[in-house]
Formats: sequence, C-alpha cells, structure tokens
Amino acid sequence: MVYVRSRKFCCCLPVRFGVFCQSLLGIAFGGLFSVGAWLTVHQFLEGTINPPLSSSEKTAIWFIAVISTLIVLISILGLVGSIFKVLPLVSLYAGSITLGTVANIAVGVFAMYQLFHGEGAAEVSKCEADAGDGVNQDFTHFACNESFKIARTIYVVLSVLFWLIEIYGCHIAFEYVGQLREEQEGRSDQEKNGGVQNVNIISTPYPPANQYPFSAAPNAMGTR
Repeated sequence: MVYVRSRKFCCCLPVRFGVFCQSLLGIAFGGLFSVGAWLTVHQFLEGTINPPLSSSEKTAIWFIAVISTLIVLISILGLVGSIFKVLPLVSLYAGSITLGTVANIAVGVFAMYQLFHGEGAAEVSKCEADAGDGVNQDFTHFACNESFKIARTIYVVLSVLFWLIEIYGCHIAFEYVGQLREEQEGRSDQEKNGGVQNVNIISTPYPPANQYPFSAAPNAMGTR
C-alpha cells in the first residue's frame, strides 16, 4: 500500500476537499449565469425584449452564455476527478481555471483602464443629464463625480480580492495535481519492486534432514 502525505490549504484542509468545493461552486454559479444568459439569448432571438438590445450588448450576452457553460463543463470534470482521483481530469481542470483566471484579470485590467481614462467623463455627464435642470449644476457635478469615484474604487477593490481568491484556487488545484502524481509514482514504484519482494529464498540444511549423517559422501565407507 502506497502512503502519500496529504497536502493542505488554509493550514488544515486537504487540497482534495478544496478542489471538490471549487468544482461545486463552479457548477452552481456557472449554471446560474449560463441559464440566465441563454434565456436572454432566446428572448432577443425571438424579439421579445423591449427595448431591443444593441449589438454590443448581444455580443456580451453570447459571450457570458458560452463562457458560463464552459465553466460548468470544466467544473464537472474537476468534481469527477476529485471524487475518483483521476489525474488527467484534475490536470485539465487546473489548467482550465488558470487560463480562465488569466483571461479574467486581463479583461478586468482593461475595464479599470476604461474607468480611469475612457468612460469616467461620459458617466459623469450622463449622471448630470439624468439629474435634470432643477438642481444646482455645481452640486450635481460634485455629487456625480464623487459617486463615480466611490463606485470605481469599490469595483477595483472587489476585483482585486476576487482575483486573489482565483489565484489561490489555482494553487490548490495544482497542489492536488502534484499529490496525485506522487501517489501514481508510488504505485508505479511498488509495482516495479513487486517481483523482487515476492521472491522467497529457501535455505536447505546440510546434511538434509531426511538423510542419515554417516551416509553422506564424506562419511560413507569406501569414500576415503
């Protein structure tokens, strides 16, 4: 029997449990977003959404629907791999969530750049226009500008925290991949050494137990 030390995360939890929980969360949240996105796709294909969506909004919904569905499928692979200790499935799951994390960070950084350099003035102007003409313009500009700054800061903080959680999740998944590889290598070594371990060496006494001592060649008459 091969014994491999279980790797831990958060000081005491096994990484296998971490992959199991991550997969369940991926199935739950990915399934929720994919169902909502596909329902929205069905609605705008049928023309039942009023007012109609713009082309960019339709593209975004298609993107969310496809990505959410892929997250569900990948999470199912990770769940099966963690339950039955299937190394290829867990490796595929770890690599997929790493690519997803990199893509998520890239999209988030671009969105932050837009908030700080591109869309900030447009959002403030839109807020001022929605306030109407009966409000003091200076107060409206101050309120809209400060509100946008607060919302932008909250978005940045939450995004960074979410990225850190995602990165740590990737670390947990690859730690479990390493543990499964160690277990696989241990079983392989045990199988290779199995033939040597099954060899039984039998020591035969001299003279044999069923032979009279003086009948042996050195002691028998006529041999000297």
